[in-house]
Amino acid sequence: MSKFEVTVWEWKQYAKAKKIKMPKTPKWGWNDKLPMNNITWEESISYCNWLSKKEGLTQVYTMNGPFYACNFAANGYRLPTEAEWEYAAKGGKLSKGFKYSGSNTLDEIAWHKGNSNGVPHVVGSKLQNELGLYDMSGNVWEWCWDWYNKDYYKIENGKNPKGPESGEKKCVRGGSWDSQPNYVRPANRISTSPEKTHEFYGFRVVRTVVQ
Repeated sequence: MSKFEVTVWEWKQYAKAKKIKMPKTPKWGWNDKLPMNNITWEESISYCNWLSKKEGLTQVYTMNGPFYACNFAANGYRLPTEAEWEYAAKGGKLSKGFKYSGSNTLDEIAWHKGNSNGVPHVVGSKLQNELGLYDMSGNVWEWCWDWYNKDYYKIENGKNPKGPESGEKKCVRGGSWDSQPNYVRPANRISTSPEKTHEFYGFRVVRTVVQ
């Protein structure tokens, strides 16, 4: 999993290569070190495939009818599953059981509604969590691969679940610069339409460890 949320600078390289326009400029402008935002779930999927191809890796995503299929065995970049995201946000095997990702003191590790002044901030400018990951609580909500089902984890007992087979909304995790403290807890779950964009939404990438 990447240490940081995908930045504006990284997205600019993608937009230039694909010859696409940047989204509408937010009120705070396109600072290269800020987390990229205002992109859809599908746009984040496209970025992952582009980055994989750019680095000579096997692309993870293909179209299967009207939907995307994910080859989890491929070595390219992808979005984390909800389970992967939460495991990492809680610190994995190094977890100390904090309320937020990396601390019980929210301001140490997160940009949220109470301290952000209504804007996102440079990635990695707060403390990291136990796994060395930044901004898993706050800054921007992060898209995950999974379709959302509020009861999924009550009925799914398998190891490293990949989410429901279908649905209407996708999962976003972690809270944002505009979130109340309850929403930046690693266990908090919300969903939104994969076609929706907002200044709150960004993402980070992961790769499967291929033996």
